[in-house]
Amino acid sequence: MKPARKPKRLRQTGKNHEANCALSYIPDHQPAFVCGGGIDYSPDYCNFQITFPEAPHKTRRCENDSEERCYDLVSYTQTYEVYATVNFHVICNPIKEGVRAKYTEDVAKATVRAMAEKNDLTGYRTSFRKESAYNQAGLVGEGISSRQDPKIYIAQLWVGETSVMSVEAELIGEAFEEADKLFADVMRSVSLKEDKKEPSEEEEEEGSEEPSGN
Repeated sequence: MKPARKPKRLRQTGKNHEANCALSYIPDHQPAFVCGGGIDYSPDYCNFQITFPEAPHKTRRCENDSEERCYDLVSYTQTYEVYATVNFHVICNPIKEGVRAKYTEDVAKATVRAMAEKNDLTGYRTSFRKESAYNQAGLVGEGISSRQDPKIYIAQLWVGETSVMSVEAELIGEAFEEADKLFADVMRSVSLKEDKKEPSEEEEEEGSEEPSGN
């Protein structure tokens, strides 16, 4: 049996980048982490965003075949020949006012542990933080994939005022720099969505003025 990866390896993938930076995808090249590129996933009602190097796959799912409880499951997979595979699964659903307060540290940590149950992890650690606009719980673990390859698994739960986002990520296979970088960069891109400020009437008028001649 191959030894499992150590989660701390992720800290060796490069310098920290700002949360609002994204991935850009250059045809015939591997994804590279830059500011201002990539494909953001963030429905209008979602308080959060995540950035992929190219458009992810979206599937509509319904619980117990009922049309009343449906959601979009967003997935992205990148395979690096026989060396490594990176998988992401993201769901963002609207919630009612006051739900965020119910996600205390104990509840949020229990939720990410439940997300990780199907992964047969050999070890993991959890974390929690409470910010002014959201609560966030995380789980980082290691295990062995169904093909007996070492893997790193991350689960995150982001609870805002009007939505909750779950993120699951897997890094499967042997150490491979490009796979490690993609995995780390996409996870760094998960963040609170910044409100876009609408231009004022004065700013719109200034922008429409013709430049004066000399």
